[in-house]
Amino acid sequence: MKKRLFLMSSVLALASCIFMSCEEQQAPDLQVKYETKVLQPQSIVYNMSFPATTSGTTEIKVYPQVDGTIMAKNVTTGTKVEKGQTIFIIDPTELQLNVQAAEANLAVANARMETTKLQYESNQELYKKNIISEYVLKTSLNEFNSAKATVLQAEAQLNIARTNLGYCTITAPLTGYIDAKGFEKGDMATRTQYLCTISDNSTIDAEFSLTETQLLETVKEYGLRVTNKGLAGPQGKFIGDIVPHMKLKLKDGSYYNHDGIVTKIGAIVNTQTGTVPCTAEFPNPDGVLRSGMVATLIIPYNIDNMLCVPQTAAVRLQDQLMFYRVKADGTVEGVICEALPSNDGKDYYIIQGLNAGDEVVTNGVRKLSNGVKVR
Repeated sequence: MKKRLFLMSSVLALASCIFMSCEEQQAPDLQVKYETKVLQPQSIVYNMSFPATTSGTTEIKVYPQVDGTIMAKNVTTGTKVEKGQTIFIIDPTELQLNVQAAEANLAVANARMETTKLQYESNQELYKKNIISEYVLKTSLNEFNSAKATVLQAEAQLNIARTNLGYCTITAPLTGYIDAKGFEKGDMATRTQYLCTISDNSTIDAEFSLTETQLLETVKEYGLRVTNKGLAGPQGKFIGDIVPHMKLKLKDGSYYNHDGIVTKIGAIVNTQTGTVPCTAEFPNPDGVLRSGMVATLIIPYNIDNMLCVPQTAAVRLQDQLMFYRVKADGTVEGVICEALPSNDGKDYYIIQGLNAGDEVVTNGVRKLSNGVKVR
């Protein structure tokens, strides 16, 4: 776990601390009553934060299957639609005429088939009486078969015409929230442009990225592996039982009231950013979350045996920190440390430099220098 925190510190770019030079030492203030703290290991919860964007777990672009003028738009952007609900109607006039023409062609084909059938049956009787030749009989049979094929073609054309007419009524392919702001009544719809997007927001994906180092540490820590059924834990354990549940902080500063779990880890590291795309899934029974929202994904880590020092104990020199440890003779010495700030901004978590049982000065540290006696 200490290793993980060491990796976290590199992400936050906290450098090692250095001693103050002799020239920078200040004379001690004998009036200051210095407070100290003896460091003891304790359990903490450290929250790692990642920027995230949300999207519906299922998101479909709806394209028209026929070209035509939009005669009706029955939905408003942002509203919920049910699967099978009519959302657009395209002017069916031309396609209705196509159906009528196909029906007429089928009627003609059926009439011709009946005529050739009668002719063939009549020729069969004449052939039996040796009145006509075999050639005439077979010719009439061929005409009958040709007429039957023409009927099949006409039926197919009628089915196509009816199908295209049905495409004039566009229905929602799934239940979800619709974004249909691109087209209005009277606009021309074409098969090359989608009319709307419908997102199934019953669950929401929060997409975020891990650095390559964070990815390696996470996979190693929890024994994650990718299977043909998705991300899995060791011995077939459910991913939600081994990886910490994630929280989502919304743009207004509030926390979403349902926890999520990581469901996907990308297979390719982006060579330009050095990150891997990941996905966490959150239930959305109340429809609070929508696609396209910007949020902060928070992963809480429970860590034992951590040393916590108040931030008032730190001296920052540019991008470096320093803590004063009290020696046995009551004087202080600067200690090089690696540390992480706590999530509430009150403490530093010590990664390297100080040990359990060390006593550090927690106030007035800017008045100190190496060798100053504090007790």
